[in-house]
Amino acid sequence: MTTEVTSPAGRGARTLDAGSGPPEPRLSGPVGPAGRPRSRRWRWARRVGTAVLALALGSALAVNIARTQAETRASHVSLATAVEQLRGARAGLARAEQRLAAARADDGSVTRAFDAAQAALSSTQATMAKDDAGIYLQGIDLGQLDSCLSGVQQALNQLAVGQKAGGLASLRASSSSCAALDTGGG
Repeated sequence: MTTEVTSPAGRGARTLDAGSGPPEPRLSGPVGPAGRPRSRRWRWARRVGTAVLALALGSALAVNIARTQAETRASHVSLATAVEQLRGARAGLARAEQRLAAARADDGSVTRAFDAAQAALSSTQATMAKDDAGIYLQGIDLGQLDSCLSGVQQALNQLAVGQKAGGLASLRASSSSCAALDTGGG
């Protein structure tokens, strides 16, 4: 005895046989909402949609690759420019370092020359102080010595240019200071 169970399901619904064997095999291919196979038109539309989607994704990927390649080329150009500028800066730095080394060498030689001149000046000042002390110890008045020598020099200059009267007058004028040196140095 076989009993059929009816359900409130609508038309086209499957009936279940109680105690029957395995379920019925399903139809191959896509199945629509009512269990019917989908039409070829639907499969064709799905394939076209997939192709359009693949084409859009491929186009987006190609645009992205092209943009990346352009950015990479621009980066390479910028890098080459930066490397060239760095070479120029390094060359300028090397020249500046050479000038600095030369300036330091010149500074050293100038410092040594200044030190030598300072030592010679100190030595000369010491010698002059010693000579001045010796002159004062001998009792020579430097002012009178200067006056005597200036008068004699003026007399010689006048005699050299042919002014005999002026030369003799200058010599007589300086004779008093020269005579004072002779008496003071005695």
